[in-house]
Amino acid sequence: MRLIYLLASDADAAAAAEIEALLKQRGYQVRRADEKYAYPPARYQEITLALWSKAVQFSSKQILFTNRAIDAWTEGRLIFARLDHSLLPRGLGDIETIDLTFAPARVAAVWKIVEAAQEIDRAMEARRREAAASPGGGEDPAPPQAKAETRSSPPKSKRRSGKTEFSSGAGLVVGLVAAAAFVSLGFLTMPAAPVLLLGGAAIAWGGVAGALGGFLGGRKSTQADEPEMAAAAPAPAPPVSEAAASEVAGEDDLFNETPAQVFVSYSRSNGEVVYPLVAEVEAAGRDVWIDREELQAGTNWAGMIVRAIRDSDTFCLMCTAEAFQSDNVRREIYIADKYKRKLLPVRLDFAQMPEDFEYFLIDRQWLDLTATNPEERALRLKAALGR
Repeated sequence: MRLIYLLASDADAAAAAEIEALLKQRGYQVRRADEKYAYPPARYQEITLALWSKAVQFSSKQILFTNRAIDAWTEGRLIFARLDHSLLPRGLGDIETIDLTFAPARVAAVWKIVEAAQEIDRAMEARRREAAASPGGGEDPAPPQAKAETRSSPPKSKRRSGKTEFSSGAGLVVGLVAAAAFVSLGFLTMPAAPVLLLGGAAIAWGGVAGALGGFLGGRKSTQADEPEMAAAAPAPAPPVSEAAASEVAGEDDLFNETPAQVFVSYSRSNGEVVYPLVAEVEAAGRDVWIDREELQAGTNWAGMIVRAIRDSDTFCLMCTAEAFQSDNVRREIYIADKYKRKLLPVRLDFAQMPEDFEYFLIDRQWLDLTATNPEERALRLKAALGR
């Protein structure tokens, strides 16, 4: 891959330039974008190297910086490094970081970045081989955004060309009739005329008449006819892998009338309150995805969570003080916003909402269960999910 996007604050320009030079010496192409209001989105097959520091922590773009880093994390292409010992952001506080705090040792520490990039490259190559080995594989799978854009693109309008096809049959018949008529008329009106002269004139006028007849006898052809002909004899569709089929089916659930899956995001310390509510929702017939057992790093937690959120249509956030402090919950709400899922915040206590959560939930309709009896909470939640 060997493509790296360097995500850093303007205040850390000197450190970013030093790291960029070291990476270029090792054969990497480094892209840096100094955006005033936002950061460019992650590119396909590009690794993001995020440089965290106190300057980022207290900057006005701290939330945008964190969201951009989480965006790369969801695709498995994030390398997170810290330039000092400032507090890590919520949503990225539990991931592995590379220590670049000691500036004189960065020349040696940059090898850790190279090793991390090589590990990401190997993981991406393994995914490509797995996709190629699956039925209908052979191509590098495109990111979900590209697939969604492909399906949502409106069909191109049909434009008529106005071209007319030449009819050779009609031209031949009209030409022969015209030539015979000219010869007969010539013999009647000019008996003394040379035979060769009459024959040549008959062929010339017959050709002109035949061309005119062939043009008038032809049919109008349009570009719209080509798709109609293709539809009359459709080509066999290529086989589709199970992974691609499930991905398409999951994203198309938004357009089905039947209730789709509900993803529940919560803190496990609130399980005694959340699990009974989820059980009532499931008993009412709603399909709920909830992680009751902590997934380990070896189980590809990121991929499982991303697919589960992407395949749902409602993201139910159980808002508590513990949830607002959870790195997992912070990442999950970003993923739900990225895929434009319906967000249903459910308030279970009186905890104040942090700014990085308010960024996503400020304009959402809340379900406040703080003053609701435990027996009635499930009924109100089922009613809210049914809207």
